[in-house]
Amino acid sequence: MVLKFAGVSLALIVALGFVLSRFFPGAQELKAIEASAVVALAVQLGTFAILMPPRDRPDPPGGLLMRWGMGAVIRLLSLVFYGIVATKLIGLPASPALVSLAAFFFVTMLAEPLMLTNAS
Repeated sequence: MVLKFAGVSLALIVALGFVLSRFFPGAQELKAIEASAVVALAVQLGTFAILMPPRDRPDPPGGLLMRWGMGAVIRLLSLVFYGIVATKLIGLPASPALVSLAAFFFVTMLAEPLMLTNAS
């Protein structure tokens, strides 16, 4: 199931990256969007693995909501950390880097409920 989510996420990120590259033209902006795409895919795959329901035992009441909340916190912290690292240490332009990462997180999060419904 994680591989299926990876494929769907990759397709969504590539399509959105193409759209974002039209709003943020320029070599540095494209570099920021590409870096954001890599970070978004890695974080999303990790958080989706956390969201998967347990196979060996029943899911406790509210388990999915708790795991989804943990995933949201991980995404938020990664966005903040990426903002510091990408803009201050690497020197990427802040607007395309942060807007693209947030947009990648958003569109891939929309696919999660469909994948989790099919996983059980």
